[in-house]
Amino acid sequence: MACRIGIPRGLAYYYFFPFMEGFLKALGAEVVVSPPSDGKTLQDTVHCPTDEPCVSVKLYFAHAKRLLDMGVDYLFIPVLSSVDKNNYCCPKLIGAAAMIKNGLGLEDERVLAPEWNERERPGLWEESLKEIAARLGADAQKAALAIQAGKERQAAYHLLTRQYLTVPEAFQKLAGHGRRSRRRFDPLAEYNREEVIGVLGHPYIVYDTVGHNVVERLREYGQVVTYEMVPEEDALREAASLLEGEKLWFFEARLLGAGLHLLRRGLVKKLVMVEAFSCGPASVIESFLEAEAEKRGVPFLLLTVDEHTGEAGFVTRLEAFLDTSGAGGREQEPQSADPATGVQAQAPYPAPPPRRDELRVGAPGMGLLDIALETIMAECGVEMLPTPPVSKTVVELGKELAPEFICYPMVTTLGQIRALLEAGANTIIMVGGKGRCRLGWYAQLQELLLQLRGKDFRMIIVNSPVPLGTNWGPFRETLRQATGNAPLWKIARGLYLGYHKMAALDRGEVWLRRKRAYERDRGGADKAWRRFVRHLRAADGVGRVKKVLADFREELQAIPEEDCRPLRVKIVGEIYTVLESFVNQEIERFLASRPGLRVEVVRDLSATQWFDLHVLHKKAAREHHRRVIEAAAPYLPVSVGGHGQESVGELVLAAEEGFDGVIHLLPFTCMPETVAQNIMVPLSEKLDIPFLSLIINEQTGTAGWETRLEAFLEVLVERRAKDPAGGGEPVGLLFGY
Repeated sequence: MACRIGIPRGLAYYYFFPFMEGFLKALGAEVVVSPPSDGKTLQDTVHCPTDEPCVSVKLYFAHAKRLLDMGVDYLFIPVLSSVDKNNYCCPKLIGAAAMIKNGLGLEDERVLAPEWNERERPGLWEESLKEIAARLGADAQKAALAIQAGKERQAAYHLLTRQYLTVPEAFQKLAGHGRRSRRRFDPLAEYNREEVIGVLGHPYIVYDTVGHNVVERLREYGQVVTYEMVPEEDALREAASLLEGEKLWFFEARLLGAGLHLLRRGLVKKLVMVEAFSCGPASVIESFLEAEAEKRGVPFLLLTVDEHTGEAGFVTRLEAFLDTSGAGGREQEPQSADPATGVQAQAPYPAPPPRRDELRVGAPGMGLLDIALETIMAECGVEMLPTPPVSKTVVELGKELAPEFICYPMVTTLGQIRALLEAGANTIIMVGGKGRCRLGWYAQLQELLLQLRGKDFRMIIVNSPVPLGTNWGPFRETLRQATGNAPLWKIARGLYLGYHKMAALDRGEVWLRRKRAYERDRGGADKAWRRFVRHLRAADGVGRVKKVLADFREELQAIPEEDCRPLRVKIVGEIYTVLESFVNQEIERFLASRPGLRVEVVRDLSATQWFDLHVLHKKAAREHHRRVIEAAAPYLPVSVGGHGQESVGELVLAAEEGFDGVIHLLPFTCMPETVAQNIMVPLSEKLDIPFLSLIINEQTGTAGWETRLEAFLEVLVERRAKDPAGGGEPVGLLFGY
C-alpha cells in the first residue's frame, strides 16, 4: 500500500502545492491535504506552543495536527530558506518544519523537510528531494522523473494564474480542490465593471478563513486583481526599483512589486492589503505601498487579522472603504527606466556628502556601542552629535511614525534618529545588510518615514565589509561619505581604537556581572563600572584603554566577596534587546540585586563577539559559534536569521553546563526569535531546565515584568533546594541577604 503523505493547508502549500503534489504522486505516494480551515481548525491553534507567532503559523500547527489525527505516515514541510539567489524567505517559512517537529513532539523521520537555499547552497533542493525519494524507496532515475513532474505541475499552475485566476481557483482547475463554493455575500451590492480593486496579501491569509472571503466579497462590487495575477517578472522588476529591493524576502518582494506595478501603471482604482497581526515582513512593505498609493491618489486600506478577528468588523471596514473615492485608475506618467533592466530609476544614491566642515553626524546606538563610534569619528575629525540614550521620550518619537507591528528596536532607533535630526544632525549613520530578519530594512524604512514628515537629511547605510572581495569597495565608499573623505589611515586608526574600546567594555561587563553576584556590600561594583565607562570614553589611545581596563579589574578585585554559591542564569535572545538596558529594563542589574538572593548573570552575546565572528573571523569566536550551532542542530538545523538558531543552541548548552535557568529576551514580533521561542518552550521541558521567555515592546510595564522575574527566581530557588547534587539551598538564604 502506498504511504500517505500529508501536506498542511498553509504557508508553503499556497506557493508550491502543485510542485509538492506532482513530485509526491510521481513517487507513488498518496497525497493527503488537510481540509480547509473551519471552526475546529481555529480551536486547534492551541497546539502552537506560544501565542507570539502570526496566525498563519498557528493555523499551520492546527492543520499539521489534523493530518496526524487522520493517520498520515509523514508530513511534507519544505524548509524555504531561499528560493532565489538574491534573497531569503521569511523566518517562519524557514523554521516551519522545526517548529512543527518540536511543538508536536514528532520524531525526525515523521517530517519530510527538503530545504531550498538558492542564496547559499544552489541546487540543495534537488539533493534534498532525492534524499527524500530514496527514503520512500525510489531510485535516482525515479527521483529525477518525480522532480520533473513537480516542475511541470508548478509551471501549469503559473500559467493559470496569468489567466486572472486566484490561487484557490488555479488549484481547483489543476487538482480538483481548493476552491470555495460560491455564495452571495451582499445581496445589495452593485457590480461596476469600471471599479478595479487590487488585493494584496499572503495567500495563506487571504484565502484562509481569517481572510473572511475578502476577494469574493470585493468581486461583488467590481473587478479584483490579486498579487498572483501579476506576472512574477513584472513584480520583481518593480521591487528592484527600491534600493536593494532585489534582496527583499522573496514572497514579500512579489507582494510589494505587484502593488507597485498596479499603482504605477494605473491598473487599479483602490488597493486593499490584508496582513496578519504581528507579521514581520508586512510591517516593512506596508509603508512603501501606502506611500506609493498616496502619491498616486489611490485609496489604500490595510486590514490586519488574527484568529480573533470578527467577520462583522472586518466587513464594516471593507464596505466603508468601498465608499471612498480617489484619483486612482488614471494613466500614470511613465518613470524613466534603465533600458537594460527595465527598472525604474531612483534619485541618485548616494548623493555627494556634505563638506567636512558641514558634516554633523548622528547615529542610533545599542548599549554602549556609541562610545566606539564616537571614537572613530573623532579620529577622522568629524563632529558627531552624542547619541541620545533610549528613554520614554525617544520611544514616543519613534512610535509616532513607526508601523504598528514593526519590532521594538526599529521604534527606538527611529526615535533616536528623530532626536538627532532635531538637534541639528544632517547625516545619519545606520547599519544595513539584507538578511533573514528586518534589521537590514530599518534604515530605508526610517528614511522613508522621516522624509514623509519633511525631514531633510542624508542616510548613510553601513553594510559589512566582508567578504572583502565583493564588499570592501562599497564599504570604503560608505566610510568616505561618513567621514567627509578622511584619509584611509585615519579611518583605520579610528576603527582600531574604537574596536579596543568596544572590546574593553564587553570584557569589563563580564567581570561586573560576576562581581555583582559575590560582592559583600552591594553596589560597589556598579560604582566602579560607572567610573570605568567615563574614563574609557575619554581614553585617547589603545595603551590608555588597556590601562583603564586593568585599573577597573584591580578595583573590582579589591571589593570584598562572600563565600557563596549563587544561582547561575543565562540570558539569550535578540542582540539589541539583550544589550540595550533601557529596553530590557536593566534586567541584569535587577537579577543581581534581589534581597536575600545571589544571582550570577551570564551572557555570551556581545558586540565584540559579533564583530570577532562576522568581521575578524577570530578562531575563538568561530569555535564557540560552531559549538552553539551544533547544539542547536537536532532541534533547529537551519539559520532563521538574527540570533534565533543561537538562542536554541545556548539553551541546550546551558542545560549541559548546569545553569539554574535561562531567560530569553525578544522584541514583540521579532521573527527569528519567535521561531526559536516555539522550539525552546517544548525543548526546555524536554531538557528539564527552567526557561522564561520575555517579550518586550514599548508597552511593557515594569511591575508585571519584575513580578515574572521574581516568580522565575522562586522556581530556581525551589529546584536548587530540592537538588541533593546541587548542594541544597542557594547562598544568600543561608547568609540572610
